[in-house]
Amino acid sequence: MTAEEQFHAEHERIAHEKQVAIYRNMTPQQRIAQMVSMNQSARELMAAGFRARHPDWTDSQVKKAVAERILYARTG
Repeated sequence: MTAEEQFHAEHERIAHEKQVAIYRNMTPQQRIAQMVSMNQSARELMAAGFRARHPDWTDSQVKKAVAERILYARTG
């Protein structure tokens, strides 16, 4: 691993530790609010991507594409 890669790996590790600490200090209500906000942001970004790739699509088509992407998403 190069020095630059080590720097980035260490930076990522430290950032992750700080993020975990922030989430652990949140109340359950704050964590749910954060989750809802992140979910909405993800949906808006997906919709923007579909609109950019398919400028002729209607709002209804974009909403359907976003819903299908979420519904049929796979992890792992």
